Amino acid sequence: MSKFTDQERLDRACLRAAMHIRGLWEEKGSSDTRLLEGLFIPDELTVAGQSNAYRGQGRREHVVPRKVIIDECHEMLRRGEGDAQIAQFIRDHLKIVLITCEECEMLDRKASHGLRQKMPDDWVPGDDVFARLNAAGIAWTPKAG
Repeated sequence: MSKFTDQERLDRACLRAAMHIRGLWEEKGSSDTRLLEGLFIPDELTVAGQSNAYRGQGRREHVVPRKVIIDECHEMLRRGEGDAQIAQFIRDHLKIVLITCEECEMLDRKASHGLRQKMPDDWVPGDDVFARLNAAGIAWTPKAG
């Protein structure tokens, strides 16, 4: 078994996810957001930090919802972009911040945010991946190291 750095592991995992997304999209015209979960891309490689209110209880929150990432991957496939470009997009946008259940509720249900599976209206891929947390007023601290 070879030894890989965390960055190499993340690169390889994102490329595998991109290839699976392409394969399913070519066969079915769609793919599954679960291709961006821990089985394929381990959380230890994508956790970016935690909210300032998080005290070990709560949930992991994809800062860009998986549905948004998958939808953009499908758009990239329609434009003819390759697996390497899709993997880079996944790597840049697949980040997790640990938040409290109350903060999750702020994202999901508050009428003023309603950001459960979407980004703020003015956000486009490539913009600040943390815009959704910022819009909900969730302060967070990056992971050390």
